[in-house]
Amino acid sequence: MAEDERAAFARATALHREGRVDEALEVYQGLLKARPGVFEVERLIVFAHLQAGRIKDAHAAARRAKHGHSKNPHAHVLLGATLQAEHKWERALKAFEAAARLDPGLVEARYLAGNMHANLGRHVEALACFDMALALDPRAVEVLANRAQVRVRLGQSVEALADFTRLAELQPWEPAHFLAKGALLHEFGRSTEAAEAAFAALQLKPDLADAHFLIGQTFQAAGDLSAAREAYRIALATAPDRPAFQVALASIERDLGDGEMPAPVSVPAAAPDAGLPPAGPEPAEVSRAPTDRGNLEAPQKAAAPATAAAETAEPSPAIASSIPVTEPPACDPGPPAVATAERDLLLDERQPDTGSLPAEAASPEPQPGLSPGEVRGESLTPQALRQRAVDALAAGRWQEGWDGLEAAAADDETAQKPLPLPHWDGVEKPSALIVTAEGDLADLILFGRLLRLLGDRRIPARLLAQATDVPLLSRIDARIPVASDLAGVDVRDVGLRWTPLASLPRLMAPDPGGWPQAPYLLADPARIARWRDMRPDGFAVGIAWDGDRTLLAAFAALASLDGIALVSLETRPEAEAELAATGFGAQVARLGPGWDGDGTLIDTAALIQHLDLVVTGEGPVAHLAGARGRPGLVAVGPVPHWCWGKDAGTSAFYPSLALVRAERADDWSDVAPDLATSVAASASAQRAAMR
Repeated sequence: MAEDERAAFARATALHREGRVDEALEVYQGLLKARPGVFEVERLIVFAHLQAGRIKDAHAAARRAKHGHSKNPHAHVLLGATLQAEHKWERALKAFEAAARLDPGLVEARYLAGNMHANLGRHVEALACFDMALALDPRAVEVLANRAQVRVRLGQSVEALADFTRLAELQPWEPAHFLAKGALLHEFGRSTEAAEAAFAALQLKPDLADAHFLIGQTFQAAGDLSAAREAYRIALATAPDRPAFQVALASIERDLGDGEMPAPVSVPAAAPDAGLPPAGPEPAEVSRAPTDRGNLEAPQKAAAPATAAAETAEPSPAIASSIPVTEPPACDPGPPAVATAERDLLLDERQPDTGSLPAEAASPEPQPGLSPGEVRGESLTPQALRQRAVDALAAGRWQEGWDGLEAAAADDETAQKPLPLPHWDGVEKPSALIVTAEGDLADLILFGRLLRLLGDRRIPARLLAQATDVPLLSRIDARIPVASDLAGVDVRDVGLRWTPLASLPRLMAPDPGGWPQAPYLLADPARIARWRDMRPDGFAVGIAWDGDRTLLAAFAALASLDGIALVSLETRPEAEAELAATGFGAQVARLGPGWDGDGTLIDTAALIQHLDLVVTGEGPVAHLAGARGRPGLVAVGPVPHWCWGKDAGTSAFYPSLALVRAERADDWSDVAPDLATSVAASASAQRAAMR
């Protein structure tokens, strides 16, 4: 293309990417008129029409592209895509097979042909296509996912389990793979492994109803009907319209002899075979069914678009049929049938937010004789309860604050329960206790010291945390293992209990005066020795600003002090540019690449052992310095996190830290002189002590 044509093409793809399809089409058509036969432009025109729902226009454009490029296998794939959108499965299959003949190594052609065979109920032929595609690209997850489904339909459960296990290895962030794996394991009677797989899915997506249902089935198979009922109730609360869940819960409550029985459930009859029928028994057979399979799809499953000219004699597709055709740079407007897999946080935040809240927004004081959720007969929302609780904590009214947070969580219908296990009441000694690390890293460091109380009481506990946080949190107490999964835990154990980490204060030690004192988070001695030479000459001050450029600007006052050497404790990629934009960035030592690469703050925890002072905002580095018992200055805003209190110059949680408070939000100009004065005084005191 000429230079002006390339500019027009770039503009069109940008419009396409932004969803301005009609504007993009106008530019594409102009380009094609000026230079007929450019396949890339023709291909994007087809996709644009598909995305706009103009199936007939897409078909016509694809047919013109195929006629003009009959030897190009991608042109046949493109025509097959439009036929697929029209539900013309047989003709789409022929187009994909033609593409495979032109290029036997084209994975997309084999994959899409396999999808069409499967949608037509020809599972043996589909399996052969998927096998050929995977021989060409063993890491093609879309192909692997659909082959696993076909193997289930063919009764090849062992082979399907191998495929789902491989999928979980290739896409460890996708809960559907773990759930499908667990369903098959349950069918094989391997209930412990099935429950572990379901828990893995819940760590990725805590509100996944099928995972709670599968866990209920594993408890039921083990004879623990009470635990099974709890899991079924969670599943049903998450997905109240699922007949299989309703029937399962009704059956369990009947077996337990509960007084209240749920209303009878009418289970709809199964629909006629439409290509890929649900695997396994009917929903009513809850004791044997691995999950409610009618709602369990591979992550690549896509909804079929509307059609203007469907061939009703052919069945509807029931498995993924996305078209992974390579897009031009900076433009990926796939056809409307393409779906993307969801990724969720490892752990859902069961506990309420314990962050900053304006004091003036706090709820009224509780009145005598009223429950925590009521004020003079008025029922408070979970948000109002939470506001009142954090204000109480900021004021040092500990028991009231912890109780308020618990009440807010109990009243919050949107809160998810990460693990379908009985809550620990803080009194009984469970056979095992799972503590979930929820909230941000600052809260995990703050509350992590309470793990030591569990060790002191000889409670066999495990902290469940994100993999990147495991190395740091493992340095709190060697008696309490920290892991990112439940491997080795018997999830069917009737004595197994669960609690969030942030609930430990209420359950064990409401007053922070009874908490383990700093330093309680230890650094790796080998790393301490390794980073000893990182310490610059002079009074070494580590700085962290967590992306707050106005706070970084306030650190300029530190750079102007004689004998002060600054070290950036930031590992964010943006930090280098932020430092470069200041007038003192050249004076700040950098940590270099690979820092904290083995885990969150694991190297930083060792380095601050060699620093004379840490100066930071309210983020995780402040908590790390406090937990390590290292001296520091923390710049806090006018409405800080509750753990910094309301007006004191010190923290009840971190005695080694001094607080410098700003008067105005997002304005640290009044803090800069105080920071500089404090740093200069500390440096002077150190020099005097060394004389």
